[in-house]
Amino acid sequence: MATNPMQRKARVSFLLGMLVMLIITGAVIAFLIFQLTNMKKAEKELQESYIKVYVLNKNVNSGDEITRSDLDEMDVVKTNAPTDYLTPSGLGTTNIAKISMTKGTVVSKEMIYVDETTVGNDVRKQEYNMFILPTDLQTGDYVDIRLQMPSGTDYIVVSKKKVEIPMISGIDSTDTISIELSEDEINMLSNAIVDAFKVNGAKLYVNKYTEPGLQEASTPTYPVSQEVLQLINGNPNIVEEARNALWNRYNATDSSGTQTQAEQRNNVINPAVGNEDAQDNFEESMEESITNSITTRQEYLEGLGTTTTSSSSSSNSTSSNTTSK
Repeated sequence: MATNPMQRKARVSFLLGMLVMLIITGAVIAFLIFQLTNMKKAEKELQESYIKVYVLNKNVNSGDEITRSDLDEMDVVKTNAPTDYLTPSGLGTTNIAKISMTKGTVVSKEMIYVDETTVGNDVRKQEYNMFILPTDLQTGDYVDIRLQMPSGTDYIVVSKKKVEIPMISGIDSTDTISIELSEDEINMLSNAIVDAFKVNGAKLYVNKYTEPGLQEASTPTYPVSQEVLQLINGNPNIVEEARNALWNRYNATDSSGTQTQAEQRNNVINPAVGNEDAQDNFEESMEESITNSITTRQEYLEGLGTTTTSSSSSSNSTSSNTTSK
């Protein structure tokens, strides 16, 4: 059957229109797919540009321990984060701040000292009240305990111990501190206390670290007595490593290479300890030194209390004025 030229033209136009529509639709679909792919790629790149870092949620001082509860996770742009940013795997058993940091600081590996060691079975918390304390000593400070002899020799008995000051009626004790010591350190410090009380003009005093997070522990130089050394060697609570280290130190020469700790003990400390009048004379000077130390520290604590009271009164006054308005 013959078709009308007009009908044939209309059919061709329709088919051409459909073809054009299909081409346009395909192009639109292809464009949308391309855009969606680019969006997903951009989203992936954006996600990859962010990393999780640890941020402090409180202020910390140099030497403070940082626990997991002191850290919050935060997503930051990778280029804005430290190259050595801290990760969960970077946290150790004990994490000590090398420097003082404020709340909101992104913590890097270089900012903390990570110690994977655990507390030894022989470590105990000991209280002492016969040391001369710095007037500004506070809980959390790291210190050496030193013995100074009247001859001018000065020995490190135990090194880099974190101090805790007991509170009495809400106020820091003026003369007592608590420190954690191993069994061999307890014996050495007990020996030094006996020496200090026997030698006229000797004193046991506390020496603070200025940047405990950055400073390594000092090497103890105090020569224990032969009796205490034998006691330590026969003490089953002291680990072999500590026992050997003390024995090697006792028999090693000093920095000048002239004498061992044993010889220092015999030449410097033992003669002073053997003085018949030394104990009575020393007790008087030690009591005077301790009294002065307590008085100075008491004044320091009272000054802190006055500042706190003044701030509290100011706050209460402001609160009252606000309420009356």
